[in-house]
Amino acid sequence: MTTTETSERGPGQLRLGESPLRLLRSSEPWAATAYLAGYLLIGPVMFAFCLAVLVVSFTLNITMLGLPLLIGAAALVRGCARIERARTRMFSGPVRAEYRTIAPAGVLAGVKARWSDPTTLRDCAYLIALFVPLLLLDAVALLIWLTTIALVLVPAWYWAVPDGGALGLLSVDDLPTAFAAAAVALALTSLSVYAVVGAARLHSTVAHKVLGPRSDPLSEAKRLLAEPGPLAGPTVPESSAGPSSPSRGMTP
Repeated sequence: MTTTETSERGPGQLRLGESPLRLLRSSEPWAATAYLAGYLLIGPVMFAFCLAVLVVSFTLNITMLGLPLLIGAAALVRGCARIERARTRMFSGPVRAEYRTIAPAGVLAGVKARWSDPTTLRDCAYLIALFVPLLLLDAVALLIWLTTIALVLVPAWYWAVPDGGALGLLSVDDLPTAFAAAAVALALTSLSVYAVVGAARLHSTVAHKVLGPRSDPLSEAKRLLAEPGPLAGPTVPESSAGPSSPSRGMTP
């Protein structure tokens, strides 16, 4: 998937009627596979670390010992969020982060500045609150896609499975049956490619919306209100207006 295609479509958008053959000829299904598989590997690790550190830090917050831990917990959450931004950048474009500038003004002020930052709170929402739905989305899409790919290639490996038991209800124990199963799987590839690419685009859209900077929905209206209206006449500088000349009909 090229940068031009991403910028024209926008992150996470799956156009209706998009040709599955175009998707299969592109590198996007394989980039989506790597993107989703990467989350299945590191997503649970980041979730477990962030949740454990946050629970311990806020539990010890009743003592002064918990304050430095909260600063470390914020650093851990931000570090994990940066990993997700870097992963999403490889699939659907950059995800910018706008953290507040923290002035060195003591431990208590540092804790307040970090945990009152909306970007840090959105990082926690992505890494912890959205972990289960994103994990299920990625796992289901990968299962559909990889199962279809395995069935397309079944003539190459069916003989290694005793009695075709690994195919579940479908018993493939000869080459004609294997080719028939591969033909059916090949016909379903157009649907499974939509599943894996659509899941990756949806996941990256969530990352852009949650981990990216918060945009003002009224920014366009504010810009229009700040501009002069169509009935506003041109302003004449006072310096360009000379002294008023006396009327011609008047005598001194």
